[in-house]
Amino acid sequence: MATGAHLNLALLFVFIAVSASVSAASRCSSTTFSADRTFAHCRDLPHLDSSLHWTYDSAARNLSIAFVATPASPEGWVAWAINPSGGGMRGSQALIGFHQANGSMGVKTYNITEYGPIAEGRIAFQPADLAAEFSGGAMRIFGKLVLPQGMSPTVKQVWQVGATVANGVPQRHEFDRENLEAVGLVDLSWGVFAQSPPPDPAPSTPASSGTSPPGAAGGGSPRTPASESKNLNGISKPATLIILLAFGFLFI
Repeated sequence: MATGAHLNLALLFVFIAVSASVSAASRCSSTTFSADRTFAHCRDLPHLDSSLHWTYDSAARNLSIAFVATPASPEGWVAWAINPSGGGMRGSQALIGFHQANGSMGVKTYNITEYGPIAEGRIAFQPADLAAEFSGGAMRIFGKLVLPQGMSPTVKQVWQVGATVANGVPQRHEFDRENLEAVGLVDLSWGVFAQSPPPDPAPSTPASSGTSPPGAAGGGSPRTPASESKNLNGISKPATLIILLAFGFLFI
């Protein structure tokens, strides 16, 4: 028979596991936007406390996105990009949001061609309705992009956060594992996300260079939609295992 202590411990494990699972599952659905913005799909991204919301009109090739992330500091920046060349950082067509000189939030476009300092410029996808917000410690960037004719709806996405902006230029981000693995594939039509295999390592850059574009080369093992699947109750597989182990205590 289970003792009272065993029962209490089991219930504690169940409570922690279920609470964590519900919290993780509700991040997308709990995000609200101003100006009546709505999106057909949302995915919590696996790194950098971020999520991507989007609607894709395949006939018109129009992509509307909202990228939400917590910057490395309140005066930092957040970035989301598509890399049509399939690499990590180099080749990314980026939207970067940060506080402008007048204190308001704004979004600028960057064509990341090299490892090193970045400069605002035109990107391969026609942008429109670029905007940004800062709320609850998170930055939100919005935009509409027109994808080229014949481009696959499965795209390489890169996302990143940084701590500082100097003279209107986003500065170097950290090179922790969370930053280096912020790259993956997303099917814009179906909302399926998969972590990408790591691209070639980025060459080292001297600290004096001052800036580094978003989306350093990814790392870690590939993820597939199956590896990120949930069970019918919306509880992740690790959480399910914890619950099973917890109930095992009842019979010790």
